[in-house]
Amino acid sequence: MTLTSLQRLRVYVGIVDAGSVSAGARALGITQSTASTQLRQLEVEVGSLLIERTGRRFAPTEAGNVLLAHARRLIVVADEAVDDLAKMSLRPLTGALVVGATTTTTEGSFLPATLRKFTAAYPEVTLDLRVENSTTLLRKVFDGDVGVAILADEVDSPLLTVVPLAPEEQTVIVSRAHPLAGLSGDSRTLRGSVVLLREEGSATRRFQESLLESWKIPLVRTWTLASTGAIVSAVAEGLGMSFLPRVACQDALASNRIAELNLDPLPSPRPVSLIHRNDRHLSRAEEHFLALVADGIPTTTHSQQGVTP
Repeated sequence: MTLTSLQRLRVYVGIVDAGSVSAGARALGITQSTASTQLRQLEVEVGSLLIERTGRRFAPTEAGNVLLAHARRLIVVADEAVDDLAKMSLRPLTGALVVGATTTTTEGSFLPATLRKFTAAYPEVTLDLRVENSTTLLRKVFDGDVGVAILADEVDSPLLTVVPLAPEEQTVIVSRAHPLAGLSGDSRTLRGSVVLLREEGSATRRFQESLLESWKIPLVRTWTLASTGAIVSAVAEGLGMSFLPRVACQDALASNRIAELNLDPLPSPRPVSLIHRNDRHLSRAEEHFLALVADGIPTTTHSQQGVTP
């Protein structure tokens, strides 16, 4: 049963109840020609004559009476469904909201502020924030374990809806005791440096490796640490340098625990996106969360084309 068929049934019931096509059309607020067309189309659809018109007689046929009884029930059920959905929209939002996020996206102001607005607006919704590296998050989104996720990475898949957000500014950090702290330089000045990297699978790690490839620091050595916070602490202790999102370093920079190095060229900003699967029905909680995201920052929603992870 399509919405078009349901509308034709409403017209049919209205015509029968009113006793004529013209009276039924007036009661329904449509033209007589529209009512006649709807009736003819319904008769074609069901393959039976529904109303007998002989002389002054205007009454349902045997088939028309059978359909009339079913039509009345269908209309009642349809109206009840519309009423229930309307009532649902007025009820307080409940359930759970599962949001995935990469580490650095939780350290900026946008995601925490959006989650704060959401919990204030919908206090009966349970929030489940899952912080993972981008590789793990993408897998969980594709597996359906996480409905929506925000990650700082290039995302390219025809199966995902990708909403670009504000990019992450990047910076080069060294210890306060580093001879180039606060100064400018190029990759040659970092000859023999130890560069601290995130773990494999992290989008930050891939970004760091791409910078190393482009800068070609002579005799560079790399160490791996499991978190952004651990890297910042290690840099502050003089164990090496690193390239990280500025938001992940802002507290340490403000407290003078670390310093910036104005390396030429500077790292490019890194894209940040909200993603969800195209074929997955969004829950009411997810729809309201996406609306808050859209209200918080100018975005362009599109389905990316590319290779799935």
